[in-house]
Amino acid sequence: MALVADLRHAAGLPPGAPVSAIGQGESGDLVFRIDGDWPLVAKVVGPGEARLAEFEREAAALVWLHGRFGAARLVWRGEAQGRPAFVMTAIPGVALQAVPPEAAERAAVAAIERLAELHAAPIAACPFDERLAVKLANAARRVAVGAFGADRVEPHNVGEPPEALLAELTRSRPADEDLVVTHGDACWPNFILRPDGRVGIVDLGRMGVADRYQDLALFERSGRRNAPHLDVPAVIRRHYPLDGLDEAKLEFYRELDELF
Repeated sequence: MALVADLRHAAGLPPGAPVSAIGQGESGDLVFRIDGDWPLVAKVVGPGEARLAEFEREAAALVWLHGRFGAARLVWRGEAQGRPAFVMTAIPGVALQAVPPEAAERAAVAAIERLAELHAAPIAACPFDERLAVKLANAARRVAVGAFGADRVEPHNVGEPPEALLAELTRSRPADEDLVVTHGDACWPNFILRPDGRVGIVDLGRMGVADRYQDLALFERSGRRNAPHLDVPAVIRRHYPLDGLDEAKLEFYRELDELF
């Protein structure tokens, strides 16, 4: 494949290292695994300005994190066939949604503990802003150009005009934000259960300072989808350092994600 050959050359990768396609996710990015003495993962940006912005954020977030909180390390950034690309270290393990049912609770606890560690990082040190003013403005731009997942909305929003959902979110936005450093897209596929029982984090294109419920809401929703046998809210209550869960905020941030 010409793209892989160009990526190898641009990133200075050994010509004999086996490359396998991990797949093309909902974002449209092309993702490859590069095996060798030090396994790597390469990502080539998908189409669209909105995706490019998230891609740039992810690369910058990897630089800022530099392996902290279970993140991969960025080892190269450049272009492959004119498309922005980067290479990072591979996180060994299995994505949270793919663990066996009997291990789901243990994996969920490890992911929640990792989120709590990330949320405890000082927000003044984080250079990325994902607070509601920024998030709603971004949502409005996405609605204006149709860059939202209309085919992936929750059943109760099927057929709902995105303009109406945006207007409702603007009207019902929480009065306060409990700001922390968030992952930004804390769905189960974005957590990797490592062999040591801890969790790594991937897909950091929406990382930034935001309300902690940005992460808690998506983690809870994704848990219901991927581990319906598990009481995910109970897991959060027991293992996340917060007195109870704000159901109104959970709903707001779940709805907000419909536009991304």
